[in-house]
Amino acid sequence: MTIRRIQKTAVGICVTAVVMLVAATASAEWGEGVRGGPFVLHPGVSLSAGFDSNLFYSSPSDQDRMYQAPEGVLEPRLSIETEEGGDWDLDGNAAVRWRHLFSDDDRVRAQSGLSADLDATATWNAEGAFSLRFSEEFTRTHETPNYPSIQSINRIYNQAGIMAGLHPGGRVLETYVSYDFALHRYSERLSRLNRDAHQFGWHGHWAFLPKTALVAEADHRRIRYHHGEHGGPAISADGQMRNANSNPVRLLGGLEGLITERISVGLRGGYGWANYEVGPDHQNALARAEASYQFGNLAFDNRLRAGYDWDFSDSRLGNFYTRHRILAGYEQGFVENRLRFDLEASGEIRNYSDLEIDQVETELGEYMLPEDASDLLFNVSASTDYELRDGWTVGARYRFRANFTDDAIEVAGPDIADEQLLRDYNRHHLLLSTTLTY
Repeated sequence: MTIRRIQKTAVGICVTAVVMLVAATASAEWGEGVRGGPFVLHPGVSLSAGFDSNLFYSSPSDQDRMYQAPEGVLEPRLSIETEEGGDWDLDGNAAVRWRHLFSDDDRVRAQSGLSADLDATATWNAEGAFSLRFSEEFTRTHETPNYPSIQSINRIYNQAGIMAGLHPGGRVLETYVSYDFALHRYSERLSRLNRDAHQFGWHGHWAFLPKTALVAEADHRRIRYHHGEHGGPAISADGQMRNANSNPVRLLGGLEGLITERISVGLRGGYGWANYEVGPDHQNALARAEASYQFGNLAFDNRLRAGYDWDFSDSRLGNFYTRHRILAGYEQGFVENRLRFDLEASGEIRNYSDLEIDQVETELGEYMLPEDASDLLFNVSASTDYELRDGWTVGARYRFRANFTDDAIEVAGPDIADEQLLRDYNRHHLLLSTTLTY
């Protein structure tokens, strides 16, 4: 799709959203939605302006590759829900987002583009002894690569699933089984990463005390790539690394609930493993812990929260990586909860499996990969929203992301000077927005 066609599509969607907003004024008040039969529709639109300090995730020591730009974002959105009382509960949200970057540089302007999100659930007999839930999640991204380029990265993720629940009267004992099919599709440059996944899950919940329960869960996935190889990290498409089909399994059990009216905890431990078609397999213990403390007016949901996660994930750089992640957060409401503030900070250590390849030869030259790859990731996000009136909010969002790794990819060749492609970066992103919701 060309930039011109994308722009026309975005304009058309925006006009549709505005027409829906105007037409809705005849039947309801702002924020109450448009009612039709058992459904309530909430059309809306958001307009944002901001600044991105490092579009291509460049290293601070490589200023020649550092590109910054102001941006504007237009986002029409629509949500739908059902009134209470029926056998079916429907909830859905959809948004289309046009991000425009302002710059004289062609590589920066080329990163302007369209993204979209859709999620919907339909639940039958949610309050009964047996329930069914159908779900759909769709995401289309428009992302910048990790090097200056006129080409952007488009990714489509779609997951559809069904979950059956058994929860007799009182819900002391609940159990759920689920199946989801997920697909990942990339634009041409990364199309060799296209893959599908079949996901099978089970969750059990026994409330042995009124507000405390023992929980157990199992998750098994069958991940299949469409191609056996892909282009390596930050190197040309001629450099190939293996894609390994995998069958990860996770088994976890633990405790969750309230210690007091204001303090809640969740603790889970277990084991996980993954067998890969080629290369090293993986197995290790898993752990998840979270706690929160509510303070002040309970109706405002003011809270402090903290968490820890020890897990693993498939990776483009080697078969997998293990991760240790900690986070801390704070959220509070002011002015009768019309003003909300949220702050979260997290740190994550990733250790990648053996790449089983130390160099890749391409037409441009030879790329030497790090022997042991690892990341030290840090993230800080802050947001505030103020409800000027029902259906109209203004807000600000800030995010800082950084990778403090020392890893680098060495590049050498007859036609290029020896250099390092550094994997460390830091990136600041600020957005100011206003949102109208009917």
